[in-house]
Amino acid sequence: MDDCHITDQELLLEADGELSYARAARVRQHLATCWTCRSRKVRLEQTIADFVELHRGLDKNVPPIDGPKALLAARLAQAAAEPAARPWFTRLNWAPNRALAAAVAVLFVTVLLFWSSSRSRTRPVDDFAPNSAWTPGAVETQSREAVCSAAQSAEVRQVAASVAQQVFNLYGIHDPQPRSYEVDYLIPPTLGGSEDPRNLWPQPYSSGVWTARVKDALEDRLHSLVCDGKLDLATAQHDLARNWISAYKKYFRTDHPLLNHVAFVKDPPWE
Repeated sequence: MDDCHITDQELLLEADGELSYARAARVRQHLATCWTCRSRKVRLEQTIADFVELHRGLDKNVPPIDGPKALLAARLAQAAAEPAARPWFTRLNWAPNRALAAAVAVLFVTVLLFWSSSRSRTRPVDDFAPNSAWTPGAVETQSREAVCSAAQSAEVRQVAASVAQQVFNLYGIHDPQPRSYEVDYLIPPTLGGSEDPRNLWPQPYSSGVWTARVKDALEDRLHSLVCDGKLDLATAQHDLARNWISAYKKYFRTDHPLLNHVAFVKDPPWE
């Protein structure tokens, strides 16, 4: 893989967490050094994000189903009552009957959208942003000296399995796929965050472009600013709790994730 680019199929499999752990690690290593593949991955994820937005728009614009469904039921009952000399559907006058055609089309689209949305109903409305009511953020220290100590700076605190399960249940994710999520601290321990469930949410690796890896890069940046004396710890905690995406744009001075943050590796995935 080091001498050639990653295929689109493998980029999508890596984004969905469907590669083996070893293969995913090699893909991330390649992405860390290949601008071309990182750019293609960002475009693929943006295309998926655009499709999701279009899907949401369709959900809002589909007309009520009750009227067309009742009309279709009446037509079917009328056809079934006719003599059975030939199949009922061959006796329906489809071509000139625009109302019936529209009813069938609306019913089909509505059923399709309902089936599609039901598959993802357990996912949060916005996969990459925590629900502020469930995850407002919580801290256990506000001491710059404590978070900048050598031991604290190097610590990677794994969320307990029982706590992670509480968080998944709260967000309606009842069958999370291993390595597809990071049970993420809104305010990380390296910036004084606690393991209180109010400071955690399941952030996917492959939803849109504002993924867990991008947030990890922001956490690393804020920790450096705080420990270099360029940013107050309370301000860093507040900005993360208020809106981490806005904080990213603020501290990196960009409206989009930087390419070298797409494959940023800091915290372990949920297994």
